[in-house]
Amino acid sequence: MDDFLSFTPVPAVASPCVGICRIGADDVCTGCSRTLDEIVEWSMASDERRRAILERIAER
Repeated sequence: MDDFLSFTPVPAVASPCVGICRIGADDVCTGCSRTLDEIVEWSMASDERRRAILERIAER
């Protein structure tokens, strides 16, 4: 039986999560600077979408 991870593609864009998960009054995480919506979306996002989120983080 094939291992599930052996054929599941690994996204090229890594999460900006640093393990400090605290959402501020502005709905932005103090650790990774993503909004709650961006955090929820991340696991299912394409690499293109992840790059767009990272660009928005850089602008914050």
